[in-house]
Amino acid sequence: MCEILKLDNVKKYYGTNKNITKAVNGISFEVKEQEFVAIMGASGSGKTTLLNCISTIDNVTSGKIMVNNVDITYLKEKEYTIVSIVFPKGKVHQFNEE
Repeated sequence: MCEILKLDNVKKYYGTNKNITKAVNGISFEVKEQEFVAIMGASGSGKTTLLNCISTIDNVTSGKIMVNNVDITYLKEKEYTIVSIVFPKGKVHQFNEE
């Protein structure tokens, strides 16, 4: 099956050198076509931050995010096509850059 999402050592840090919060610290995984994935963890463990990085709402500190073999890690605004996000409670928000 074709790989549709790949994260390679993704990190997202907040703060300065003296006070760094490692919201996402070196996450790597792949999702292939027809797979279902759940992101689970305790409150404050970085689930929402990870999803924000995957959906390009937030930029990663380091690492790489690939969607359909396209590196989306540092896309510019004009390179976006359509990003859909399903928030808790089932609401879908779609952003269309034309």
